[in-house]
Amino acid sequence: MKNDIGIEQLRRYQEYGESILQSLELVSQNPPPQESWIPASINENIHYLRQSARRVVELASSPVKIGIMGEFSSGKTLLLGSLIGYADALPVSETPTTGNVTAIHLRQQPNLQTTQISKFTVEYLSHEGVKECLRFMLKEAEVRAKAADIPSIEIASLQNLHPTTAVDSNGILKWCEQVWNQTQSLELRSLLRELVGFVRTYSAYGKEICGKSYQIDHTTAKKGLRLAEPPMNILELNFAQLPPPPIPWESFTQPTAIDLQKSFSLIRRIDVTVEVAKQVWDLSGLQGTNEFVLLDFPGLGSADSGVRDAFLSLRELADVQTILLLLNGRYPGGAIASKIRTMLERDKGQDLRDRIIVGVGRFNQLPLTLSDERAIDELVDEPLLSEEAVLERLGILQLTIASASNLTTEKKNIVLLSQLYGLTKLAELSSLVQVSSPEFLPELDLPNKFQEIELREKWEQLSKMLPTSSTLHKQLSDYVEDGGMSRLRSLLRDHVAQHGMKQLVEDTKRAVEALRKQQNYLKTLLEEIPSYIPVQENPAFLNLRETIENLVTIYRQFQADLERQPILNNRNGIAVSDVVKDELTSKIFFDWSEWTLLFDRTKNGTIALSKSESFFDDEEIEDSIPTKSDDFYPAFVQTVQEMQVFAHERTKEAVTDLFSKLSLEVASDRTTVNAMILPEMEQYIQENFGKNQLRLFRNLLRAIEPANKWQKLIIEHSGLAGSTVSINADALFPLARKDDRHPNGQIFDWSPEKKSPVPPRPFNHQIAVLRLRDEITATASLHLVQYVSQLTKQVKQSFSRALKEIVDSLQELLKSKHEPLLRYIAAAEERNSGSTPTWLKTLSQVATISDPGEV
Repeated sequence: MKNDIGIEQLRRYQEYGESILQSLELVSQNPPPQESWIPASINENIHYLRQSARRVVELASSPVKIGIMGEFSSGKTLLLGSLIGYADALPVSETPTTGNVTAIHLRQQPNLQTTQISKFTVEYLSHEGVKECLRFMLKEAEVRAKAADIPSIEIASLQNLHPTTAVDSNGILKWCEQVWNQTQSLELRSLLRELVGFVRTYSAYGKEICGKSYQIDHTTAKKGLRLAEPPMNILELNFAQLPPPPIPWESFTQPTAIDLQKSFSLIRRIDVTVEVAKQVWDLSGLQGTNEFVLLDFPGLGSADSGVRDAFLSLRELADVQTILLLLNGRYPGGAIASKIRTMLERDKGQDLRDRIIVGVGRFNQLPLTLSDERAIDELVDEPLLSEEAVLERLGILQLTIASASNLTTEKKNIVLLSQLYGLTKLAELSSLVQVSSPEFLPELDLPNKFQEIELREKWEQLSKMLPTSSTLHKQLSDYVEDGGMSRLRSLLRDHVAQHGMKQLVEDTKRAVEALRKQQNYLKTLLEEIPSYIPVQENPAFLNLRETIENLVTIYRQFQADLERQPILNNRNGIAVSDVVKDELTSKIFFDWSEWTLLFDRTKNGTIALSKSESFFDDEEIEDSIPTKSDDFYPAFVQTVQEMQVFAHERTKEAVTDLFSKLSLEVASDRTTVNAMILPEMEQYIQENFGKNQLRLFRNLLRAIEPANKWQKLIIEHSGLAGSTVSINADALFPLARKDDRHPNGQIFDWSPEKKSPVPPRPFNHQIAVLRLRDEITATASLHLVQYVSQLTKQVKQSFSRALKEIVDSLQELLKSKHEPLLRYIAAAEERNSGSTPTWLKTLSQVATISDPGEV
């Protein structure tokens, strides 16, 4: 029931953290602008809020975690193998081997069979994780440098090497070399060597592997995750002898064992799922509450990677509910375990003894003297033996128990262990169950050696002489039974079921309280924000006013240019009247066949009336030449009609070019206004502002879209659209036509009807024809130019009316009484200084999200 309540509480905590993260995501999409009036503390608070919320979510959604830490060579990795029923599931040796945090996810197997181990997942530090680790290592380097009396100038320069946005690899390496040459401190040199290796590895591989995860098989893990042997003569080495930058991997898609060894310092964590048979470890009582994870932390005591290991340990231990501290039974009374507890309590800020289970590893190797063994023999013969008496007579055992008791509040949480003996007892369960690889099997014979069997029997006899209520009786009995492994499994399982969930809820609750403090701080900041906000006009409104002012300037200039220009020009700058005149001349000169006929009959400037003869002796060609004025009339009428259409088209083109130029000039203003316009605006303006302001709004749209909105109207009002009124060709024809008084009209000198007693002079006829052509051309040109001038006048009149209305409307819009309309167009009611910015609204919502409280 309590576990159900705990799970529900964690669910509510998780929802609380996630709701804040979701709101902060909205803030990141519309962040506070980088303006001087916004306090820097706002962005800092957002950063810490996000961190705190993530912490809540991570804790609330995580399983109960048991962290396993141990003294140097206490057999911690072998202990894990014994707990899960497979000795060398992780690399095992007498020297430090597992320099990485390993998360073992336990699952219950349904059948009695060998423990099943999944592939290992190797997760590398992210770039930010590398920076955090470097800051931790550099801070420790400062402490050790001071202890080693390194000059203060060198220590002060460390502050500039702490990574923020980037890692100064060259600067760190240079500092390490300078300090290396100034010290013989073993602790400082060990850290410098570790720093050099870490930085060089990051420089070589960081870009390719940071933040990535790889799955590797057991064989690769066993070979690749073992620490390299540290140098024995570190004080005799010079800096150039430190490990060089590692060579690249063969392929960054999948690491080999050698690749893992090269990149060891960048590994953040190893994850592996282990399926355990119920007969090995009964986890069934945990079903329906929560899973739990064993976290194996790097062994302390290794100078080769100690500081980096400490950083990884503290980082992961922040989420651990229970800690199993493993002491080294071969060296009882060591200070390492107390140092570990002090370090953890300093980091967590609380007394952790009620969370600690203590295991005395390698108790079978307790350094008993001959005197101690004689004391045991004498004790087993004494009646009414007490725990106090045993401990008083056996100083080595008293030291062992006392060292363990200082680490925990409950003596029952102290277990005496023989990891190998526990595995030997497991192997007796069934021949179907393997407890190690074939290579490890010889190690299982060690607990069966005569000396160990004899010593276990003595411990067994001693336990039987103690009262059954005695804690020491229980501890020795459990040790003799199976090396204390069943007792340890039971303690861990019961702690998860009875205390782990409670501790997880308490840890998450503390994270929730930290998050709530950040929320309260945010509330305080937001209450002060209104006093910071500067009084300023809405940028969109100001931008719209500036755009309208610019439009007024453009249209006034356009209007002035149009009035100063008496003629219309085409896009090439040539007057339309000149284009029409040139086209007319070309038509009359080159398209009229009449001139060709006359010039073909001309010889020595005199027109002959005889018919043309064919070069090929064909029949005579019928080609009557014009001999009187009416002969030119049909061509003249047709030309005038064609030129009238041509004049319309060229004038219309000139108008279109004017609109194109005007549209180009207002292009940027069109973009600005169009960004504010919505389809529903026109109806809203009509209903809420009135018809007059609707007209102003429409004229604003016409001002930015002249070609689309009113070019067609100008063409229509100027008489340039549709059918045209024909010019009266009779009135324009320059030659006398036949009438009542002149039955034949004007007769030319070469006409057979005109008889003259004097023969014509040479070139008289040719000159007459040329003068006739010029007269016809000049007359038609004069009238057509006048016609183009009339069209131009109509165009300018139409433009004048339209431009005046648009300019007047734009100027009217700039008056203060129309400010509400402009603010509406610019959406000022949402964006002006009187309203709350979106980012501030969202932050206000973050501050008001309530925590879930207690279930």
